[in-house]
Amino acid sequence: MSKFTIERVRTGIPGLDELIEGGFPRGDTILVAGKAGTGKSILAVQFLYKGATEYNEPGVLVTLEEPPHLIKRNMMRFGMDLERLEREGLLAIVDLSPSKERTPVMVGEYPSFDLSGLEAIILSHIRRIKAKRVVIDTLSIMAYKFRSRDILREEFFKLCASITGEGCTLLLTSEIPAQDTGLGVFDIETFLASGVIVLYNEKISETSRSRSIEILKLRGSKHSSRIHSMRITDEGIRVWPGEIPGH
Repeated sequence: MSKFTIERVRTGIPGLDELIEGGFPRGDTILVAGKAGTGKSILAVQFLYKGATEYNEPGVLVTLEEPPHLIKRNMMRFGMDLERLEREGLLAIVDLSPSKERTPVMVGEYPSFDLSGLEAIILSHIRRIKAKRVVIDTLSIMAYKFRSRDILREEFFKLCASITGEGCTLLLTSEIPAQDTGLGVFDIETFLASGVIVLYNEKISETSRSRSIEILKLRGSKHSSRIHSMRITDEGIRVWPGEIPGH
């Protein structure tokens, strides 16, 4: 492979790789943003599941919002058995959801926000299962909790650099507030992500909605600049590169 060739990581999302030159650049940080109900978590976990089952790339899921048992239940709807992947050492889940009974990983108190404890746990799982993919779902939880955006950005930059420094491709999800027209709650795309994907679920009539996906940026890649139709099927998320949303 030429030193000028970018190694690609297949996403496991049918139709998406066609829009991004075959996959995400290996070792990059990709932000998946969207309003509630657009499919961010499904896309991110599907990226992990397909990586483990089809591309021999174990993964780590860090969940800050939804407890693991619900994630596992929801993904089984698409035939994705996360419990089996855990047993086989192809998936590790770091549970930082609010419902966790035991005290979750301490991340410090404002203003001395510190993610070193979380970083150590994630890195230990990466090394234990030789992970190549990591998902953090969702950054918005921490952004709401801590008011100092500068400290938050700095700590997340260090965390992401540590993860990608292990050779992992990192997906971050961020929820766009319903009234917001931006990409998240603390402009993370400017500081962390070399790629930004936005998911939409727009109402087009009184009885129907249209799901779509946009690759807003992806450094080092010739990517589609159009908005493409996307659906949540019985097998997970699928993208239709040639289809206009709403048609």
